[in-house]
Amino acid sequence: MAKVSVVIPTLNAGPEFEELLERISAQKVDFDVEVLVIDSGSTDGTDELARHYGATVYQIRRQQFNHGATRNLGISLARGEYVALTVQDAVPLDEQWLATMVENLERDGRVAGVYSRQIPHKNSGVLTRVLVNSLATASLERREQFAESPKQYGKMPPRRRRRLAVYDDVSSCLRRSVWEELPYDATDFGEDIRWGKKVVEAGYKLVYEPRSAVLHSHERGAVYDLKRYYMDQRVLLELFGLRLVPNLVHLFLGIPRSSLHLYRLLRQEKELAASGALVLMLLAVKYAVPAQVGNYLGVRSESIARLSPRAYGRLHRYLSRGI
Repeated sequence: MAKVSVVIPTLNAGPEFEELLERISAQKVDFDVEVLVIDSGSTDGTDELARHYGATVYQIRRQQFNHGATRNLGISLARGEYVALTVQDAVPLDEQWLATMVENLERDGRVAGVYSRQIPHKNSGVLTRVLVNSLATASLERREQFAESPKQYGKMPPRRRRRLAVYDDVSSCLRRSVWEELPYDATDFGEDIRWGKKVVEAGYKLVYEPRSAVLHSHERGAVYDLKRYYMDQRVLLELFGLRLVPNLVHLFLGIPRSSLHLYRLLRQEKELAASGALVLMLLAVKYAVPAQVGNYLGVRSESIARLSPRAYGRLHRYLSRGI
């Protein structure tokens, strides 16, 4: 039996996929590894490339893809005691990516899952690099997330409960026996933090391990940011009761605050040293506005649904599509 399985959902994976497969093949490990690809109808040769590198490929229809259910399928097909979950464009930084995650699971039976550091690609734009490097998955310090009991976890303030539930399956590895007890929810968004909340509530640990790292970043536009923050806020409201931008006052105050914070981060980038303050502020505002508006709409979606189900349906279909 393979000790560790690597599960990768794919759809027309693109040029970085071969590098990902090469890096997985080059991992320095003292255990057996199998690679499973769950492909949603690629037409660019993704499935053939995966087979060339020794992966087992399972095909599903594109309409069947679901972030939670598709990962559940992959884990159910895996033979490993531990199952690493990654995405088609997250490239392991080095040959220790997998071993360092497994090390945490082997050392402590209470650890349900381990997730990796994310580093922006070298060719990323400055704004993308700043944003990725400001995330919790950019820290150089290892973290253990543990609540001891559901009762203790439930007593914590919402922001604390959210921090303990963070789990990012862009690059992660979970204990199969815990997944059998607590599988992913079949959901189109936020499957990883939903699982993180369940396992922490059940008394398990999550570990952020920065020695395991992947190159992963995207160049996104304002429309995507609007949609992403809308969906993020809906999940935070459902799971933790968090309302990041609860009303218009917070929206109008949040945009300048967020813009100023990002402006200060951008000023620290050497390649922007010659840029004027106005240019940097406009760049910051371009990101802050859709992010804050997305949060606001996510909070208000419940009241919009009550007041006008038809308007809510149209809004939600648009904002949830393509995320």
